[in-house]
Amino acid sequence: MATDIEASLRVVAIGGGTGLAALLRALKPNAIREKRPWRITGVVAVSDDGGSSGRLREEFGVIPPGDLRNCLSALGIKGSILSDLLDYRFQSDGALGGHSLGNLMLSAMADICGSWVAAIRQLSDVLVTVGNLYPASLVPVTLLAEDALGKKYQGESSINKCTPPLKKLWLEPLDAEPIPEVVLAILNADLIILAPGSLYTSTVPNLLFKEIYTAIRQSSAPLIYVANLMTEQGESNGLTLEDHIEAIQSFGRVQLSAVLANNASLRASVLEKYEKEGGVQLFASDDAKIGVPIISRALLDSEADLARHHPNLLDTAIKDMLKQI
Repeated sequence: MATDIEASLRVVAIGGGTGLAALLRALKPNAIREKRPWRITGVVAVSDDGGSSGRLREEFGVIPPGDLRNCLSALGIKGSILSDLLDYRFQSDGALGGHSLGNLMLSAMADICGSWVAAIRQLSDVLVTVGNLYPASLVPVTLLAEDALGKKYQGESSINKCTPPLKKLWLEPLDAEPIPEVVLAILNADLIILAPGSLYTSTVPNLLFKEIYTAIRQSSAPLIYVANLMTEQGESNGLTLEDHIEAIQSFGRVQLSAVLANNASLRASVLEKYEKEGGVQLFASDDAKIGVPIISRALLDSEADLARHHPNLLDTAIKDMLKQI
């Protein structure tokens, strides 16, 4: 039965990295429309161990704030000097070099409030954002993996350079739990969307929490995957779109309702940049027989110098998909 896109849908978007921020940016107009706005919840992975986030995580034992910061910016209704400050990155060779001011602000606010959920809510009020944003867990989990040859990888930074496909993928500590708000949002959702992003280190990690994949399986909401535009050198090198889908369903223990894939070609000059690093575009095969409907649409931002989803095209495509499933 098709979903009524004019209704006030409860939409849960799950992911990490820049992919979730891009998805939230595409969904945002539906949350600020005058009649029957959508209620959007973003669920952000907390296994990042690189860059500014990784340094803060190691020094203070906190969850990595970088992806939360990106998503807060994406949900802002209007630009402000504070939004610019969130994204400001210090350029120096000293202790602050490479740190994002937004990461420091979020970590400081969490310490002041005594709660990451309260800290995000406080900054959301100041930034004037829409929807709700939650870290998947309050535990700074570590992502671990094993490839087909038995080689083990520890941490996202290591898995980024793995030899795919992976045979095993799990989180430690094994008893880490998601926050209750995340599970409740999934159980009450009308639509659940897996954001594009690094396959093993952004899209799948949230699904490794037993409570999250169990809630998705118990939910009656459609589960959609917005597919990546490109493969990545390292963790998805050589993988097809069908391989991505199989990995999500296998590691995540979920059944996708549909997949939204891009069918537009990158400009030659942009594609050349990616090909030099071993990246190729992901397209659905005509003879794909994986038991999941794949809907292909033109989703590329043709003006961007990198492979990016166009927010308006992505929003329209999601709505068109909802009319079909």
